[in-house]
Amino acid sequence: MVRQLARITLKTGERMQCLLVKEPEESWAADVQRLLVHKRDHVHWHIARSIAGPLDALETRFYLGVVGGEAVGNIMTVEHGGIGILGHVFTRPDQRRKGIASHIMAAQMRDFRERGGRVLTLGTGYDSPPYWIYHSFGFRSIVEGSGAMWYWGQSEQAADLWRAPITGVASPLWQHWPLVNLLCIQPDGDRLRHAARRLWGPRNFEGDFTQYKRDLEAEDSSIVARVLENEAGLVVGFASLEDDPLWGGAAALLDLLMHPTAWEAAEDLLSAVLLPSKPIFAYADMDSPKNDVLLAHGFEQQASWPDWLPVGGEARGVNCWLRR
Repeated sequence: MVRQLARITLKTGERMQCLLVKEPEESWAADVQRLLVHKRDHVHWHIARSIAGPLDALETRFYLGVVGGEAVGNIMTVEHGGIGILGHVFTRPDQRRKGIASHIMAAQMRDFRERGGRVLTLGTGYDSPPYWIYHSFGFRSIVEGSGAMWYWGQSEQAADLWRAPITGVASPLWQHWPLVNLLCIQPDGDRLRHAARRLWGPRNFEGDFTQYKRDLEAEDSSIVARVLENEAGLVVGFASLEDDPLWGGAAALLDLLMHPTAWEAAEDLLSAVLLPSKPIFAYADMDSPKNDVLLAHGFEQQASWPDWLPVGGEARGVNCWLRR
């Protein structure tokens, strides 16, 4: 699907179309891939997959600025249920300083609001020029001094959404990408979010999720993962087990991230992950309810490191657990 959202006169007097290209759509595929040629392989893997056909219930949208029939700028969103990630913001170097990115951003944000979008997240450098462009469109830092930002398109209260009744456990599909990211980026709860993927936060799981999904789908994948969903359409828990990168196949590494309102369901989520007989390591914030969950599932504490994990200018203690 291709839809024109706006026609703009740039600072140079040139005319630009703002187009929405929604997957699957091959007519602009080569243009998108040329614009984003600098991106990593797993990014192009997602783009190629989205162009070829639906990725579960994930919606991938490319907002293109087109001058003289050529795509010169892009913004991508991936969304599910009105929750999305904004990324791949890029203007061709020879077309910069014309206001292209701001015009595409305006068209994209207007489209998001008109569709009843709920929340968008993104990551950028704090206090950078892009940070203040996003700020002008209503994005705000998740925590003070952070380039992890979000925009709430509706007046709904985030606290109420997280407290919605839990509906159950599911295997992670493509549509969980923006939902897992929202869990990883939210400001409350554990600082240690995903040890295997080196996430401590709040921090985006925006770009690295595509590599994680690629690893998950590989024929020889060691990853077992489950998500915990609620009635508001949020992911409130994420459990992931994979070979420990330090020890290869000799040991596994378990990650368990819960929203603070959902810890009562953590054992149900972890029980849905079949734990192998080989040794399994896990790490937890010293003051996290995760320690009790690990203890209940046969883990034994091996070490405790005070002031170990630096997050937001403050060092947090970490416990190391092992299940043999």
